[in-house]
Amino acid sequence: MFILIIVLVGIQFIPTNHNPNIPAGPDDFLVTNSSPVHIGKMLKTSCYNCHSDQVNYPWYSNFQPAGWLLDKHIKEGISELNFSEFGRLSGRMKKMKLESMIKQIEQEKMPISSYTLVHREAILSDAERKELTTYLKTLH
Repeated sequence: MFILIIVLVGIQFIPTNHNPNIPAGPDDFLVTNSSPVHIGKMLKTSCYNCHSDQVNYPWYSNFQPAGWLLDKHIKEGISELNFSEFGRLSGRMKKMKLESMIKQIEQEKMPISSYTLVHREAILSDAERKELTTYLKTLH
């Protein structure tokens, strides 16, 4: 037990590699598409923490191993879709990403349950899910 405590204290000195928190630029999905404010609010609340360069890290991300797990999860999310760079994608890639977003939201695969377990505000109601997918289909 003593060794476990030593290890847990020791790993606190190994830094995390947080994604830099970069303000929205001209290539941001919401800017590129001139998205309505309420759509932007839904996306920022339910998607942007794992799929953009605008991450609001929770307090517990400063403690290991939670910080490492969050960083890994966010890097995986950004590699699949980065709203901050959406405007840089080709027309074909944008269409593919939109199709994927619509499908995952409709099938309630996004936001993922491990995220909404802690971030209850990110859960999309049926009406919000419908409104969001309807909007995304207009961009498609």
